[in-house]
Amino acid sequence: MSSPARRADDREPAQRDDRAAPGAWIALAALLVVFLVNFMDRQLFAVLQEQIKADLDLSDSQLALLGGTMFAVFYAIFGLPIAWLADRTNRVRLIALACAVWSAFTALSGLAVNFVTMGLARIGVATGEAGGVAPSYSVLSDYFPASRRGFAIGAFSVGAPLGLMAGSYLGAALADSLGWRWAFILLGAPGVLLGLALWLLIKEPPRGRFEAARDGGAAGAAPARPLDAFRFIAKTPSLLLLIPAMAATSFTGYALYQWTPSFLQRAQGLELVEVGRFLSPIFALGVIGALAGGWLADRIGRTRPAAYALVPAATLIIAAPFFFAAILVRDGTLSLWLLAPPTLLSYAWIGPALAASQTLAKPGLRATVAATIAFFNTLIGYGFGPLLVGVISDTLQAGGTDPGEALRAALLVSVAGYVIAIICFLGASLFIKDDLKRSSEQA
Repeated sequence: MSSPARRADDREPAQRDDRAAPGAWIALAALLVVFLVNFMDRQLFAVLQEQIKADLDLSDSQLALLGGTMFAVFYAIFGLPIAWLADRTNRVRLIALACAVWSAFTALSGLAVNFVTMGLARIGVATGEAGGVAPSYSVLSDYFPASRRGFAIGAFSVGAPLGLMAGSYLGAALADSLGWRWAFILLGAPGVLLGLALWLLIKEPPRGRFEAARDGGAAGAAPARPLDAFRFIAKTPSLLLLIPAMAATSFTGYALYQWTPSFLQRAQGLELVEVGRFLSPIFALGVIGALAGGWLADRIGRTRPAAYALVPAATLIIAAPFFFAAILVRDGTLSLWLLAPPTLLSYAWIGPALAASQTLAKPGLRATVAATIAFFNTLIGYGFGPLLVGVISDTLQAGGTDPGEALRAALLVSVAGYVIAIICFLGASLFIKDDLKRSSEQA
């Protein structure tokens, strides 16, 4: 019978802390594609909701429930237990299974005949997507060292704007030629095969390989107890501020992304095909922001860790006035031009903020910490952001306001989330350095 020391020696050697692990870039590319499909499936509903509203006879509040709140509640409910499982089992296979599930339910959305059946399909999509993002952050943190995590997670986050672009362009084009139902079916079904490919091709990395290198041990971190992640967050001031900062950013972001296609059609007079054609390249600009934000934070963060919060704060300070102006102007073409700069900047927070949270957390806590962040991001951002816009729009319309102007006013209110986010990011920047030092000493 082998001794505990021998079993530890048999594990994979600790990875050097200055370069990515073997296969890291392939894993990043594969997870990026999965994340792209994740956001494409979400954006499909947003870009097609005017057609869904007319066909299923829905109100703006019902659209918000389907596209935001209902999705967010079930995503939040299942996100934490799935992340807890991810901290204890094969994360890559869990992500692959999740991808197949949400893709299948996306296709089934095309068969919905009323609010209830569409709601059931959205619940299925939410349940599957709850197993995608948080475990992916954990996997990437074991493929890339702390000095490269900002860029790696930023590069992974490129899947969001690319998914929004694909969902906007392909969804609008397919709906225009075949109807909204076929758009869901044709864009949802291939994700099942993508999940199978991920299962077969990507290797599960050893947990904590870079922390083991730093501390002189062997890779293979033991999973923590379920409540350890919450205790860790409660004792980490920078995370206590980063979490509401990210949630407030998501509040405004999800409200704008779900309702901007409808706003451009109702208030600015654009056709669905025009929205898909012109909005999709604007979403593509987010690729630059996601990569640049992570790269800049990694570069500055080597000597000034506060950069992981200051970079997000700075980009939102620049982005907020452009979003505000894009909603206020009365010309659709000008709205699109004004949306370009803030869309480029609005993804720059993801890499720095999430890289900081993954570096702060112990390897056995990472998926659960990421899922806790996703819980608040989704529930507050995706759950209440679009819903608030829908409720305000319906209330104003009931009082006699034109539908386009009602939606314009509701979107203006949602931009206030950026103000809260900026304050919280600036506050977090005051604590990150000390929190990272304490986390390293405890490890």
